[in-house]
Amino acid sequence: MEYNWLLILIPGLPLLGAALIAAGAQGRWNRSFLAALGCTAVFLAFVATVLVRLQYNAAAPFGSVHMPLWSWGVDGVGLGLLGDSISTWFALVVTGVGFLIHLYSAAYMADDPSYPRFFAKLNFFIFAMSVLVLADGFVGMLIGWANVGVASYLLIGFWHARPAAAAAAKKAYWVNTVGEIGLILGAIVMLQHFGSLYFADVLPQAWFAPQNVLNAVALLLLAGAVAKSAQLPLHVWLPDAMQGPTPVSALIHAATMVTAGVYLVVRAYPIFEAAPWGLPAVALVGIGSVLFGALAALGQNDIKRVLAFSTMSQVGYMMLGAGVGAYSAALFHFATHAFFKALLFLGAGVVIHRFGGEQDIRKMGGLGKSHPFAYWTFLIGTLALVGLPPLAGFYSKDAIVVGALMAGRPWLWALAVVGAGLTAFYMMRLFALVFTGDSPEVAAFQRGEGARQAAAAAEAGVGRSRPVPPLKMVPLVVLTLLSIVGGFFAMPDLSGVPGAAEGARLAAPPAHEAAVAGRVLTESSAATLTIALLLAVSVIGGGLALQRFGPKRAPQTAESGFVKAAGAGFYFDDFYRAVFVRPLRATAGFVGDVTEPHVIDGAVNGVARLAATLSGAVRRVQSGYVRRYALALMAGVAVVLIYFVLMV
Repeated sequence: MEYNWLLILIPGLPLLGAALIAAGAQGRWNRSFLAALGCTAVFLAFVATVLVRLQYNAAAPFGSVHMPLWSWGVDGVGLGLLGDSISTWFALVVTGVGFLIHLYSAAYMADDPSYPRFFAKLNFFIFAMSVLVLADGFVGMLIGWANVGVASYLLIGFWHARPAAAAAAKKAYWVNTVGEIGLILGAIVMLQHFGSLYFADVLPQAWFAPQNVLNAVALLLLAGAVAKSAQLPLHVWLPDAMQGPTPVSALIHAATMVTAGVYLVVRAYPIFEAAPWGLPAVALVGIGSVLFGALAALGQNDIKRVLAFSTMSQVGYMMLGAGVGAYSAALFHFATHAFFKALLFLGAGVVIHRFGGEQDIRKMGGLGKSHPFAYWTFLIGTLALVGLPPLAGFYSKDAIVVGALMAGRPWLWALAVVGAGLTAFYMMRLFALVFTGDSPEVAAFQRGEGARQAAAAAEAGVGRSRPVPPLKMVPLVVLTLLSIVGGFFAMPDLSGVPGAAEGARLAAPPAHEAAVAGRVLTESSAATLTIALLLAVSVIGGGLALQRFGPKRAPQTAESGFVKAAGAGFYFDDFYRAVFVRPLRATAGFVGDVTEPHVIDGAVNGVARLAATLSGAVRRVQSGYVRRYALALMAGVAVVLIYFVLMV
């Protein structure tokens, strides 16, 4: 039995929820009812996704679930929804983790006066992301892509009265617009050379297109992916996006927006593999982002900014996996990362509330003694991100690193191992500063600051043990379980994906793909060595962090130049301000102060003055005196007579 109509429910229900919540907020509906409406819409979308996935599994390996929606009257240009291995894999995570974040938000944002507006925007974001991953072509992907940008702008700037939040929202929107231009240009080139924008038409033709066309398309698509996934060098919007509420950070940085670029690369994989520059560029961006994000995280003191740069680094691993041919492992890491990173962000929300809104980890400590629930959930998320067995991150991240070695890229493999050690260090530093050592009250006494400061901290609720509300606890428990058992899930099977049957090189070599899937890993000494090395550097990195920042940590000293540079994101913002922002502002100021008033307005005003002068001259002729008209008539007749006399 066909259930293609279920596809429309996946984006349709969150969109309907957003509309009803927005209308209900104007009609003064009950706040709790509106929150429940938003949660229900996303949950039902998740159920619809599960049903579509089951239908796809029944049709696999050569079938898919497809629902055409609209055609623009031009061959190859239209909109439809597609349920195959890749799209349903992403949609399951988007709607599933999105639902858990909605539940958490119901408690986290309960005291916010704009509570209904928040849920309307959350629902709209899920709608936009669902359209992006379910589209059957680049037209639908562009529609979802643009709406995700709008939704992220609204969510990051949710507290728009705060100048920092408003600036962060605009920054995210404009940086993503740069990437969006690349995606649009890539679509134009594809339409010109392939005659279609449907995946099923474009991807099989990739193997027969000119190499210069493929290189152009691959690099343009990669520009869009780099911006949306906050990869080097278009990553600068990501740390500032922490100005949004913590559930927004979890939604954008864990399960949805930042992985859209990975989806684009994997979806258009035949193009990237056929293009000589395609996969090397993806791998280079990936490993650069892995190292940059990890190094920048070392110098961050804001708990959410640490996790933000961590997201950049982990998405870099996904890009690296796609770049070396381990695209199944990249998709696997997308799912496991969504579990433990959402857990960490939501756990960070609990921590921030416990410390009275404080986000500086240097001012925290001792939370493990008073909040065992937060301690254990955050610890499991941390260890899963580090990649310790048997947690989820161990299977997915290690598969990517092994894939780099088996693809014959030892330098990428070595740098990925270094990234794993850095990951362990900055995550255990974060965990140690927040959960070990003394609480702020005890630390205040030890510093000799007296009882007044300690009393102020206690009055603000810093470190106070309070029960976690059920709406917060349930998502954290579910995500904790997924972070533990998520590594045992099977990697997505890409058979039946449009374009996957074309070209002998599309599927990775059998030995490589089997190794990535874990079926040959135990038989390969190289893979065994890699896993052992990853565990060793993770243990060493984590151990060094615990020794330096653990319960017996030494007093804080002045930060080194490297740490300051890392804390400033290695001055990328300063570079962009100097190279792009200030020159553009100076140019705009010159246009506004000189060109606009003196050239453009001067030209318009000059025409007006010329017209006024000419009209004044003509007005003198039309004086209303009959004798002047008669004189002019006689002069005209005389001129005509003279003309004829001279001509004859």
